[in-house]
Amino acid sequence: MMHRILLLILSFFLCNILSAQFKQNDTLFFVRELNDSLYHRVFIDTNKKSAFYTYVSDFNISGFDIDTYKRSLNYLYSKKLAPKKLALTNIPREWVRLETYKGQIYVYSPADYYSHYKVKITDSLWIDWTGEGPEATYIQKLTLLASSTYQFTLKSQMYPYREILIRYIDEQKGIALFQIKRYNLDVKKQEVYYRLMADVRKMRNIPLLVNTCDTQKQDELDFDIIDYVKKGWHSY
Repeated sequence: MMHRILLLILSFFLCNILSAQFKQNDTLFFVRELNDSLYHRVFIDTNKKSAFYTYVSDFNISGFDIDTYKRSLNYLYSKKLAPKKLALTNIPREWVRLETYKGQIYVYSPADYYSHYKVKITDSLWIDWTGEGPEATYIQKLTLLASSTYQFTLKSQMYPYREILIRYIDEQKGIALFQIKRYNLDVKKQEVYYRLMADVRKMRNIPLLVNTCDTQKQDELDFDIIDYVKKGWHSY
């Protein structure tokens, strides 16, 4: 009993300390839940050198990811889709997904990185990072449609046919809209959807929203639903 009382007193003082830091550092918290079993917070990280920027843009292939990546490469070779070197000119090579929350665009560090989407483009491959790990994708065709507007035609084990159009929304900040067309084998029809992405080289100019907990996974946020066609951001 005494141990629990001491924990409650410690939590009370810690809350006061955190409140002082909140005011002093002018950090905006959307969620800040502290008890004797967890500390969950959702906040805007204003530190340009934040480790969370590093986490969202980690393209190292290690651990189980190595097996996933090798399987996807083996599939390409089995289909005689050996990667070929391409002239990529000025196309950014690394992209991370952006989210819109309460009307503001953020680089988002999720509570569970299983849901985190990012893309790396090498001189011969398109690589998607999803919950299943990195998948090597064959670049069948690359077309420059207009200044800073690129169209990729892709083939992989997961998606036998995909067409991705990249068009800048704000080139100075490195914000682009990915328009993705793919054939859904389950429903036997083509689907079109959109992802807002950031050039990793410029992403630190975009606010960072962090959802983190020290001890257990938490739910992701309910982000704004954007009608990119109605907004006029969609690609042609």
